Amino acid sequence: GAYSERVLVPCHQLFAVPKGMSIAQAAALPSVSGTALHALALAGLWPSLPASRNRAVLVHSAAGGVGSMLVQMAKAIGCHPIVAVVGASHKVAACEALGATAVIDKSKEDLWSAASKAAPGGYCAIFDANGVQTLA
Repeated sequence: GAYSERVLVPCHQLFAVPKGMSIAQAAALPSVSGTALHALALAGLWPSLPASRNRAVLVHSAAGGVGSMLVQMAKAIGCHPIVAVVGASHKVAACEALGATAVIDKSKEDLWSAASKAAPGGYCAIFDANGVQTLA
């Protein structure tokens, strides 16, 4: 199981850790990317975008593992605008570098008024891993 010190894995299921990536990052990649892709599929954005013209997405915790993957995947599949939400100013630049069209820093501005300004036509999907406290 996952708590074992050693596991036997068929060699065709193994991949080399890319240069510049730590073992911890490589171990987390399948988990965060799989979760993000599943969320996009549940929202009806994967494997193909809906016929709707509204392709705006809002991603809470956009500087975190799943959130940062959602920003990148949403950009790759053609969502626009991609509005990232962070809780601290030092995370803004990271989200911009990942491809967010706009970044809302909840520590400096009202989340919902900023979200309305960033996508006046509303959102086709809002991704929130924070739970009910975000709605308050």
